[in-house]
Order: sequence, then C-alpha cells, then structure tokens
Amino acid sequence: MSVEGRVFAVTGGGSGMGAAICRLLAERGARAVCAADISPTGFAALKESVAKVNPSTEVHCTPLDVAKSTAVDEWIQSIIKTFGDLHGAANVAGLPQAIGMRKAPNILEETDKMWSRIMGVNLSDVFYCTRAEISVMKDLSPGDRAIVNISSMAPLKHDPDIYAYRTSKAACAHFSQSVAKDTHPFGIRVNCVSPASTQTPMMKEFVGGNLAQLEDWKTRGWQMLDPEDVARIVVWLLSEDSKSVFGVKINVGAALP
Repeated sequence: MSVEGRVFAVTGGGSGMGAAICRLLAERGARAVCAADISPTGFAALKESVAKVNPSTEVHCTPLDVAKSTAVDEWIQSIIKTFGDLHGAANVAGLPQAIGMRKAPNILEETDKMWSRIMGVNLSDVFYCTRAEISVMKDLSPGDRAIVNISSMAPLKHDPDIYAYRTSKAACAHFSQSVAKDTHPFGIRVNCVSPASTQTPMMKEFVGGNLAQLEDWKTRGWQMLDPEDVARIVVWLLSEDSKSVFGVKINVGAALP
C-alpha cells in the first residue's frame, strides 16, 4: 500500500483511532506523521509506539484545539514549513455526547452550550481542517493527495438522542462528499469514513462514564470495533491504492440492513 515516503497530518492523533492511523501509516513506511490533539497526554506513548513499528518515521506532535480556525491554519502551515509537503490528512478529532436520561423529551436536554461545543469540534473543525489542508495542497507539486474525514454510523439510526452528535456527524459526511466534487479536478481526493461503535477512550463518555452499561451491552451481543479496524480503511483511502476513489462514505462495522 503506497504511503511510503509521504507526509500526513492526523487530528485527534493522541489516542484512539487517530493514534492507530498514525501507527499504521508509520508501519506502511510514511516519512512523517504530524499528530495534533487538544490533549498532549498521549503524545509520548504515540511516539514510542510509532518508533516500535518504524523508527524511520518522524513524529511531530502539536497540542491543538481544532475548533479554532487560526490555530488550525498555523498548524498546517507549520507542516509545510517543516517538511515542504502534505500528501494526506485524516481529520479524526471529535467530541462524544452522553446518552440522554429520557426523563422528558430528550431534545430538552440539549443545551445551547452543548450544541455549540459539539458542532464546533465535530463539524466546524472538519471545515477548518479540510479548508486549511486544501489551501496548501493545491499549490504543491502534482500528485495524488487525499483527505479523509471521520463521520459516524450513529446518524443512520435516527434514534431520538444525542442530537448534536448525530447531526454534526451527518453534516460531516455531506460536507465531505460535496467538497470531493470541488477538489477532485485539482488532484485532491476527499472521502469520509463512518465507523460503528469503536473501543476508544471517549467511548465511556457516551454512557456518562457508566462502564457497567457498556459491559451489559457486550453481554447482549453488542460488538465494538478496534481502532485498528478503522485505521485500515482510512490508510487505504490515504494511499495511492485508492487513487480512483473520491466522494465516498465508507461504513465500517455492522451497518443497518
């Protein structure tokens, strides 16, 4: 899978899916992975894990709030300044939302603050990152360049819950597929991946920290993906092996019938 010698940016790279994507890119021979995350606590472990699979891959870690457009622009520009190139990007950073208590119509549990923050991270960040990445990619030497945005299969279920999360992820998919038509003539592919429930650090936040709830669901046959399951699809979309694929939304995990 051709990512060898190439430079990639990954938001949410400090843990979960983002870290798994960084590791797999390194394993496949990437020249550099530039990971950004609002929390730097996972950076040391990320660098250590990447060094184990490929010590030749450079790892640059940047604390970043992707909901701030100026900070995103500066981060992408710093990648170009350091490496002179950006072949691909995975925009993974996101916020979960706790399932409602159902003591009243769940829409009444959605606060202005909750809605704004989740939209700011799950949707505005995808816009900010995609725009910043395209702004530099269009001026680089011709070649296959790719962006992958992470949506979710949650919107497909239309459950009356976690409205901000589901809406932001549905909008992410629509945005990605629309931008794909805009940028493909310029040699920039944009695609979207929609994972089912995945075993990441933020999974417990969907149940308000109630790990017993997760275990109960598992005993009833509910299966979760591993981050590596998602990473394999994302890295394929970032690689030249998928150079004819753009504007798709790939579901990963158990889909609806």
